[in-house]
Amino acid sequence: MKSIRVSLKERSYSILIGKDIFSRLGLLIKDRYPKPRHVLVVTQKEIAVFYRDRAEKSLACAEIEASFFVTPFSKSSEAAKSQNVYWRLIRQMAASSGKNKSLLLVALGGGVIGDLTGFAASVYRRGVPYLQVPTTLTAQVDSAIGGKTGIDLPEGKNLLGSIYQPALVLSDLSLLSSLPDRHWSDGFAEVIKYGVIKDTALFLLLEKRGKEAIRTNPGFLEDVVFRCAKIKARIVEKDEFDKKDLRIALNFGHTAGHAIEAASRFSRAYTHGEALSIGMLIACEISLRLGYLKDPHLPMRLEKTLMKFKLPLFYKNIKTEALLKSMGHDKKSTSGVNRFVLPITLGKTCLVSDVPALVIREALEKRRG
Repeated sequence: MKSIRVSLKERSYSILIGKDIFSRLGLLIKDRYPKPRHVLVVTQKEIAVFYRDRAEKSLACAEIEASFFVTPFSKSSEAAKSQNVYWRLIRQMAASSGKNKSLLLVALGGGVIGDLTGFAASVYRRGVPYLQVPTTLTAQVDSAIGGKTGIDLPEGKNLLGSIYQPALVLSDLSLLSSLPDRHWSDGFAEVIKYGVIKDTALFLLLEKRGKEAIRTNPGFLEDVVFRCAKIKARIVEKDEFDKKDLRIALNFGHTAGHAIEAASRFSRAYTHGEALSIGMLIACEISLRLGYLKDPHLPMRLEKTLMKFKLPLFYKNIKTEALLKSMGHDKKSTSGVNRFVLPITLGKTCLVSDVPALVIREALEKRRG
């Protein structure tokens, strides 16, 4: 098992990465919170089928009282971050904490469950602790780390949110075994992002090996998760609240990617990683048109790598106007002025504000399938 410390003074916590460490959940909670607490595990029906029994057994062995909040089934996993589900969770939290015990939340699931759980934890009674147990590659390498939480509004993704750090991140690689093939590709989009913005050696590994070689090799997989998590941790340490324009580098590809998700109404048409894949290529095109891109081979190398991980290069059935409208609600905009993270060379990016609308439109239309 590998461990990464996220050093944020009194908000510091550890990221534990390894195989078959989920069984330690109860003991890890008991060690950190020796006084009796009621644990509320927040998860999705699809996740509960695989891991609810294991979670119950681990918590029972540590003599921890627990209950579960299971989000309703929906055609889109993003629906779990709706206002309706959020209020249902808050009401169950109120019922659970009425048992004369302090409340502790556990987010057992992917990024959607982590966002929902973290946001609820941040506002209930002005903050209760929560743990992240990510069950997707996307969450293990990115969304479970750093404390960004939120729920969606019809106008856009994560528009209601907070930055609230977890008490622990428990990344068990064995939990990834239940992932459908599409969700593996989804997670690798975030991994590729890290290679482009910060880790040239990681990108070279991805470029050379491809999806199946990394997915089926425990050593490669653990190294990939560890490297991405460490990059995220170090950036968060320097810019926890996203005020220094350091953390925003992690949003490479996300401005257009989130717009694709929002314009498709968070349906199953595009996963987050699929939208991010296209968004990264759109960012490359904008960078090229504005003269920031110094490596003319990067877009083609990125395309070939994305294809090795079964990720899309073009979007379909979305109007350009819908994408531009969605970008207007993007959280990375400041006072109505757009901001894009653009690549310069492999491993180096820059933040550019007020990109001309014509440049954005042309970059979007180039990626229309």
